[in-house]
Amino acid sequence: MTTRPKVTLIAAMSIDGFIAPADKEALPSTTWTSKEDWQFFTRQSKAIGTMILGSKTFETIKRALPERRMIVMTSRQEKYSEFQDPNLIFTGESPEEILSELAEQGVKEVALCGGSAIYTLFMQQDLVDELVLTVEPYVFGQGIKLFAERLEQKFSLMKQEKLNEAGTTVFFYKRILEK
Repeated sequence: MTTRPKVTLIAAMSIDGFIAPADKEALPSTTWTSKEDWQFFTRQSKAIGTMILGSKTFETIKRALPERRMIVMTSRQEKYSEFQDPNLIFTGESPEEILSELAEQGVKEVALCGGSAIYTLFMQQDLVDELVLTVEPYVFGQGIKLFAERLEQKFSLMKQEKLNEAGTTVFFYKRILEK
């Protein structure tokens, strides 16, 4: 049996725990995070090589990112027929099916890159091994939470890294498996 790829959830969030403000059209996640976070995200996702994201997150980027394979989870693959990039895959498969196929292809790690529904789905199915959370010095008051539902899983802080003088900080967590 092939071991599934390690799943590293990568997200940027506000101090008050939101990955996007309530009105994400006025301030999409691609505009409120710092330049240093975007550089960090680019390095991390390129190093991992394969990204899994939802269609709402893809809609904020609307293109394939260079030097990465992007797997977009959607129930409407036909909506994206104009995208012909071989590194951009649209699928209606389950997380387990996606990870199983990637394991068969020899993929060792994937970056889970949003949004809240996709993060929640993978967490509910106990498929997230590590969290890499950038906390930006922003307060939204209301918005989209990192997870859409109540979850209970334990993680341990491995390290943290300050990205800029404003206080943008990345926290690296590893899942603690219950015995």
